[in-house]
Amino acid sequence: MKSFVLRFPNGKTKAMTFSYDDGIPADLRLIELMKKYGIKGTFNINTFHYENGNEPENRLKKSELKEIADNPLFEIACHGHTHPHYTFLPQSVVTDDIMTNRKEIEAITDKIIRGFAYPYGPYNEISEESIKAADIVYARTVKSTNDFFLPENWLQWHPTCHHKNSLELYDKFEAFNRAVSNPVVMYVWGHTYEFDNDNNWELIEELFKRCHKNHDIWFATNMEIYNYVKAFKSLVFSADGKTVHNPSRTDVFALLDGYWEPDSGTPILVPAGETVKLYD
Repeated sequence: MKSFVLRFPNGKTKAMTFSYDDGIPADLRLIELMKKYGIKGTFNINTFHYENGNEPENRLKKSELKEIADNPLFEIACHGHTHPHYTFLPQSVVTDDIMTNRKEIEAITDKIIRGFAYPYGPYNEISEESIKAADIVYARTVKSTNDFFLPENWLQWHPTCHHKNSLELYDKFEAFNRAVSNPVVMYVWGHTYEFDNDNNWELIEELFKRCHKNHDIWFATNMEIYNYVKAFKSLVFSADGKTVHNPSRTDVFALLDGYWEPDSGTPILVPAGETVKLYD
């Protein structure tokens, strides 16, 4: 075996994901655009607004959250119950805020929720430990990297960019080509109220128009990307490297014996629960 490298579904080398915070009515306008262009994304929700049966006008209704969560294009994730600055709080308070948030979103959506976006973006060792204690598997920051690499630490998942910089970076992403190394992800984040404040809804629609035409891109929620990479890393190989078993419930693709040149190697499918002979 010369190489066995992660590829996204159907052997794709690129993925795009979107993440929007706070659960406000303007999200619904973005959601309609995402449906129009077949774009997937994650919406991060605070839950203190819904205490004592409240459903304030400046937040999505519980029925709307349930409908969003039921749509396979979208994921609902945590964003802190009260949206506090975690780096200023003791671990017991942080853990309670995250767990309360998770439990309440799960009650509203009837889904298991394991994704997170840090309120205001900052994090520290205490907040990471609290995330782990709440059985959250990924957590997004607001530290834009301007690159397209998968995270080394899923509890510090830095996005590529805020949507205000997305068009210029998309051009770089579309031209990006790495044959043998890991595939790449463009991760865009923001708040939908910013489109209203800046009067620039056309910006995000233009991005959607461009990227949905690119058939080399896998559009995924944050959790779908995490689960897919985890499934790939769970693959089990025979001692001689000639056979691979997929113990997960997710079909995964890999580039077998690829080189640095573009379009080299053979993308192969390793179906969920099956064993595949790589070589005779």
